[in-house]
Amino acid sequence: MSYDLTFLIKEAWQSWEEALEALEDAEPDGLPDSQVWAGVLHHARAVLGEVSEHRDDDYYELDHEPTGIQLTLFTGEAGITVPYWYKGEDARRIVRTIYQLGRIVEEQTGLSGYDGQVELPLAEAVNRPDLASAVFDQVAASFARRGISSPSNDDQS
Repeated sequence: MSYDLTFLIKEAWQSWEEALEALEDAEPDGLPDSQVWAGVLHHARAVLGEVSEHRDDDYYELDHEPTGIQLTLFTGEAGITVPYWYKGEDARRIVRTIYQLGRIVEEQTGLSGYDGQVELPLAEAVNRPDLASAVFDQVAASFARRGISSPSNDDQS
């Protein structure tokens, strides 16, 4: 289970729901522009530090092992995921980090970001990080109630 940000091409006339539906119907179209990826990677490293980079036939990806953050770039689409390992102040810190990365993705790719967990465009969600950190806290509490082992349900905040 992960907290996910989605980045896509959203036309002004489209609702987020319509843009997300169009994304589901889209087919990958080759490897994204390498210069765009280089920009994303450069700025992401400035935020995260050391990351591992992967490439496949139709996407680029970076992984930040200490946080579990993963950023994937396809042509016309990107995503940021982070496991629900966080609660309290740690959740607030990780939300600020993924939102900062999200702004980088938007700036470097021209894609529009969407936080589906709080149902807000990234441009609005960045001003309401409390909503996202509350989701992390709710998931941590749910894990603990169900006895699911997770770094978020130990005694540290």
